[in-house]
Amino acid sequence: MGCTRGEIVSGVSDSAYVTAMTELRMVQTNATLDSVGRAAARQTVLQRRGLTVEQLERAAAALADDPERASRVFATIEERTTPRR
Repeated sequence: MGCTRGEIVSGVSDSAYVTAMTELRMVQTNATLDSVGRAAARQTVLQRRGLTVEQLERAAAALADDPERASRVFATIEERTTPRR
């Protein structure tokens, strides 16, 4: 998924959101991490991507106002986090 529509909110493009949320979902489902490890891993993802929780929350709120765009974004996240058989 590219950034053809620009930014969802200032500083967060579609591709940045998809990449960050994909990585965060993978952290959340990593059974080898405890809650402290997950928190640290989430912070690492955000730092590496140059994003904050607040930016992701604003982007999520903006996507709620654009259901078609949200559908494409979340379908891409789902595709990237669903194990292939």
